[in-house]
Amino acid sequence: MQIFFRLKRGVSPLIATILLIAFAVALGSVVMNWGLSLSLGKSEDGCRNVEIKIRSPDSSDVCFGGFGQNGYINFIVDNTGNADISGLAIWIVGDKGTRLFDLDNILIKKGSLYDKKDKEVGYDFTQFGNIKQVQFIPKVKAETQEICPKNSIKAEKIGVCQ
Repeated sequence: MQIFFRLKRGVSPLIATILLIAFAVALGSVVMNWGLSLSLGKSEDGCRNVEIKIRSPDSSDVCFGGFGQNGYINFIVDNTGNADISGLAIWIVGDKGTRLFDLDNILIKKGSLYDKKDKEVGYDFTQFGNIKQVQFIPKVKAETQEICPKNSIKAEKIGVCQ
């Protein structure tokens, strides 16, 4: 019986060290992923109660006016969620490029409308081309202003303002 154990070889120290390091890295990544799923410092998601819709008074969701560098868009956004909206990021996709416009100094109370009928949201048709799509991304005010990209809406029916 002693001869059997004498002929049996173990794992070399180099292989044993590599196996221990691999096990430690795997265990560390499992613990890190589990720890990232915990929300210890954040009490609640500020975007949870945010929901907006585009109100279409005619056949288009968004209308544009002007031409060249003096273009603009008009729209009506309805706050249908249970939280006040403190701003909107408007992402306009054109044939030649995209334009991001921020409306930070607005307040859309829950259950109310935001009717934008002036030429404040400018758009340069010569630089960005014809409008293909407009996306509205709401912002809420918690400790800081938080952007809610998961609650955004897209307007693809673009018409001419009358």
